[in-house]
Amino acid sequence: MLLGIIGGYTYILMYKPASIPPQFRVGSLRDPETILLLGVDVVYTEIDRRHKKIDQAQAFNGRSDTIMVCRMDPYRDAMTILSIPRDTQVAIPGNGVQKVNAANAIGGAQLATSTISQMLGIPIDHYVVLNVHGLVELVNELGGVTVQVPKKMKYMDWTAKLKIDLEPGPHTLTGNQAMGFVRFRHDALGDIGRVQRQQLFIHAVMEKALQPDSWSHLPKLVSIGQEYISTDLSPADIMQIATFARAVPKKNQQLAMLPGQFSGNDWVSSPKDIRRMVSRLMGSSFVTADRPKVRVTVVNESSVPGLGQKIARLLRAKGYPVFVKPPEKRPAPTKQTHIIAQKANTEDAEMVKGDLGDHGDIVTASVGDIDSEITVIAGDDLQPLSSASK
Repeated sequence: MLLGIIGGYTYILMYKPASIPPQFRVGSLRDPETILLLGVDVVYTEIDRRHKKIDQAQAFNGRSDTIMVCRMDPYRDAMTILSIPRDTQVAIPGNGVQKVNAANAIGGAQLATSTISQMLGIPIDHYVVLNVHGLVELVNELGGVTVQVPKKMKYMDWTAKLKIDLEPGPHTLTGNQAMGFVRFRHDALGDIGRVQRQQLFIHAVMEKALQPDSWSHLPKLVSIGQEYISTDLSPADIMQIATFARAVPKKNQQLAMLPGQFSGNDWVSSPKDIRRMVSRLMGSSFVTADRPKVRVTVVNESSVPGLGQKIARLLRAKGYPVFVKPPEKRPAPTKQTHIIAQKANTEDAEMVKGDLGDHGDIVTASVGDIDSEITVIAGDDLQPLSSASK
């Protein structure tokens, strides 16, 4: 009987970890933790720049291209990741107002942690700094990560000696391709577009992590991490976090971007927007029952011409302010509708989904229109609703 219980638990842990309540997951987190994740620029020696040799003494002290605050909450069985654009204006202690990505370059992870903790008004328990070369090794070890490339990406990054050339559609990215995907910022949205692609990549990594064969790579991934990651977490801490994160149900995985607006080349967030987003990060919710305050953007990626306009009319009739955007070029039509909660506002997404006849799946990530609360990527499953808007 004991062997049967152990065998059953091991099977569930490997194949259906989300079905185990957090308090019964062996080696998992017991209390909530907030962790700062930084991805830093490559730092080369001048002599060996041509050979892409990393200056190991400065490997973790560059400007941070990627800045994320991750909240792990075993009480809610939830994981929320808040992306902070690297060009966000912030007061760096002792250094005045600058772009937030400068904090790590000025004073390392400690200054970056205190700067972001002060900006958000919450304590941050730990930090993890990843040199981008580590991303290449980690992705290659996993055998690649499959993502949906949203638009054509072609650029030569001479600084990193990195060629980026990807067509729209699904791709299983190698390590070098993954680095190009998350670093690319040469489109109309600049760094905000990069943040959106980083969130797409994180979603793809989460999907990969749920596959049973990925767990067998953990010892090698930890070994790679020891070379390319600087952190104040112990190996035991990292194992607890990995065990917890792998088992969080998909519906409780939320990604969001710090809201704001452009001021020249900088991203500026108001204290009100920051407080509201931090409340979501810490587990609070805001029920929005007033449809006129929920801006919706509709993008028709179905095989039905004019479906976007028809869905827009339907939603306007229910009281939403609705805007229609042309789709990006796609290799094939979208079958299932995606309802994107741009600001971790799942309650708004649930309301829109209900008004669309409960069609579509909800995506909690800032990968839609940055000026809207909800983005509806209309798929073929909405075709029956189009007659209702006539």
